[in-house]
Amino acid sequence: MSEVGAGGGGLHEPDLPLDEGVGSDRVRSAAFHQLPWYAIAYEGPEHRVVALNAQILRVLGGFDPLGLRAADVLVGTEGQGIIEIYDRAYAGEQALLTRMRLAVATPHGHQEEIVLDFEVSPFRDRHGDIVGILGVGRDVTAAVRREEADAAAAAELGRRYRRATDVVAEVQRALLPARLPVLPSVELAAGYVVADAEQAAGGDWFDVLPRPDGSVAAVVGDVVGHGVAASAVMAQLRAVALERLHAGADPTEVVTALDRFTQVVPAARSATVCVLVLDPRTGTFDHCSAGHPPPLVVDVGGGSRFLDPSGAPPLHDPVRDAAERTARRDTLGPGELVLLYTDGIVERPGVPATAGTVELAQVAAAAAADRLMPVFTLPSAVDRTTAQTLERLTRVTGSGDDITLLALQPTAPLADLHLRRHLTRAGLPALRAELRAWLGGGRVAAQAVDQLDEIVGELCENVVEHAYGHTRRDGHGGGGGAPRGDGGGPVGLDARLDELGTITLCVSDEGRWRPPPAPAVGRGLGLAIVEDLAEDVRIDPSPHGTRVTVGFRPWTFPHSGDPRPARVVPELFDVYTAHHADRSVLTVRGPVDAANVPELDAELALAVVPGAPPLTVDLAQVTVLSSAALHVVRHRLAQARSAGVDAHVVSGPGTVAHHVLALVGLDTRTGPA
Repeated sequence: MSEVGAGGGGLHEPDLPLDEGVGSDRVRSAAFHQLPWYAIAYEGPEHRVVALNAQILRVLGGFDPLGLRAADVLVGTEGQGIIEIYDRAYAGEQALLTRMRLAVATPHGHQEEIVLDFEVSPFRDRHGDIVGILGVGRDVTAAVRREEADAAAAAELGRRYRRATDVVAEVQRALLPARLPVLPSVELAAGYVVADAEQAAGGDWFDVLPRPDGSVAAVVGDVVGHGVAASAVMAQLRAVALERLHAGADPTEVVTALDRFTQVVPAARSATVCVLVLDPRTGTFDHCSAGHPPPLVVDVGGGSRFLDPSGAPPLHDPVRDAAERTARRDTLGPGELVLLYTDGIVERPGVPATAGTVELAQVAAAAAADRLMPVFTLPSAVDRTTAQTLERLTRVTGSGDDITLLALQPTAPLADLHLRRHLTRAGLPALRAELRAWLGGGRVAAQAVDQLDEIVGELCENVVEHAYGHTRRDGHGGGGGAPRGDGGGPVGLDARLDELGTITLCVSDEGRWRPPPAPAVGRGLGLAIVEDLAEDVRIDPSPHGTRVTVGFRPWTFPHSGDPRPARVVPELFDVYTAHHADRSVLTVRGPVDAANVPELDAELALAVVPGAPPLTVDLAQVTVLSSAALHVVRHRLAQARSAGVDAHVVSGPGTVAHHVLALVGLDTRTGPA
């Protein structure tokens, strides 16, 4: 921006060096002075001001730059090329400067920004020789201010709209189940995406409910409309459906109850729903729909078939026709799964519903058979059918409405796990690996596997330390004899996954629990961590050993439009320090249990000596953070504070490390180090 600066000279009506003739000069001078535009004339190669009109004088507030050079008047023009444009005009070139911004400064300290469309052209005498330049411009400040205000208002409206749609989408996601259960005889997967940005989130929903009789209930629904109102109706319908399913109602009874609910909430009328109850032992399932697309049965061999639609209309007042709600029964054969979905997957932008229905059957069958040949693959047919179908069908067209997919497939029952080992600290990783292999890591979210690892690790470390760590060779803790060299002993690990999706985990030993002779300050957190992560904990001590029984409910996550498998965190422990210009970053990866705590402690000790640079302890890739490791981290951070070293911990949101650190009140940041 240029600035017109103060200079010498007094205010007077200027003259132009034109033709002789007093009358002619005065008329021309008066006309120039009264022009409704900005007009200024410069003379000579230095561009000295020789004339200016009333418009410019008015803007200058009485300051008259007559006789000053343009470079002295236009203070701050360096680098903007204005003087160079004047030079080219003096050489005969005409130039138009649009939206030129000037900060006008007067001797009284007043400053004002004006915006000009300014034309600069050569100024010639009567012989045609260039003697200066003439600048004529229009003040477009008001128009530019209006444009800027309109643009700012439009941008604010856009921000408000985006905030509103983001809030609606967040509400929608918060009302949907964030987790799916892991069951012993059924594999489950769900996929959900909200509508594209120009559409507010709608009222799609889904639920899965394992029941005590071993059956699994599933429901998918779609509320008419978008926005908060649709989300509110969806939440109410979902609550009614879950309550009825939890009470043991069959699909027809659930849909009939939803019909009745429309008398209380009329906005729920015209919503569609499909309710299904599957018996995984036989593969038989009953389903009842209200105006909803029929379920799709997909074969891992590459086939697919739509079930017969019930023909019933969407939800409505049941007084009209209570007899139209009837359930249908079907049976899944070997390798088959059933897919429930909402119409957003077939009615995509630019795709007719009939064509979308055919595409769904073809793509879902190819995904189940693992024939889509993506750059990655997923371990189970239900995962492929939901995640890859969702990605493939919306890749080009996007989604004009919310889309929900829910797949169920009976599997062979998961057998109970019974392990008997002579356990030492060095054997903990192998024991955790056997438990993960039994559960099937691909079926369970990585965070759930990490929490289960944490529980097992804490329980087994307690056994090694308290049941066997201080006993004698005779195994009774008294008399002579040296302490056991390996610090271990017999441990039993039993696990069972029940029909409701809860793992009952038992860790038993044959020792006698005694506290160590000199307990370390800050230790004893292991059981508190287990109790926080588990559903319930029961300890049964006896003279022949102790048995700890834990209930834990594993889970998996619905797919949200990204079909790639979750990032795999390495199981092997690693710790290293990288030195950067402004700080050091100590990165820990994998499980940190009692066996590798000394290595972590040694690395931390080197990083917190007096005079050390600021330290970031990166635990974002830690899969197990034992109570012993937690004690070491807390101790070394306290040492860093005493030594004047700025140190903090970073952990990944939702990870075991973040959970455990929060449990003990240790400040931690989330995100990359």
